[in-house]
Amino acid sequence: MTQCYGMGTRGIICRTAVRVFAEKGYDAASMDQIALEAGVAKGTVYYHFKSKSNLFSAIIENGLDALIEDVEGATLRSTDPVEQLSAIFDALIDYAQTFDDFMYLLFKEALAPGREWASDVVVYWHRFVDIIEDVVARGKSMGRIDNVDTDAITQSIVSSLATAALGWATGIGDEMWAERVLHGVKGITLRGIVVA
Repeated sequence: MTQCYGMGTRGIICRTAVRVFAEKGYDAASMDQIALEAGVAKGTVYYHFKSKSNLFSAIIENGLDALIEDVEGATLRSTDPVEQLSAIFDALIDYAQTFDDFMYLLFKEALAPGREWASDVVVYWHRFVDIIEDVVARGKSMGRIDNVDTDAITQSIVSSLATAALGWATGIGDEMWAERVLHGVKGITLRGIVVA
């Protein structure tokens, strides 16, 4: 994996590329445009990333690594599974709001039909699902979460979050709509599985 973010030139290139890819789309974005907007020579971009595909891959992998780290960190704030699920929702909502261009790239470009990055994204999807499955299974064993199928609960949570994040990333509604929907999904999901 190629590290993408940081304070140096590589980080500047990555942050600029995220914006350019989000504005223009992967196919229309060029390394020339990224170099120009990053304020570096085109050769500098190629020094750090051998191709546009390599740069885009680094952006997606690093963005998903950061998202997984945020989700894992959310589970460390409490030992209560219900509070952990709530914190996971909050971490995802915060991430979607903070890195909206990245979320747009993830759903609109990386997962578009025929894209070479879809299989990489699936690996992260499984990591995310595993985190939620562990929390749900522990919550069930502690009597904090209803005794329903763990896979069904997990897929419901993941699908709801992905759908809401997709709406956010693709601009359905305004910012308040997206935030309201994401918080609404959290509330409905938790009310539906938490043992009273």
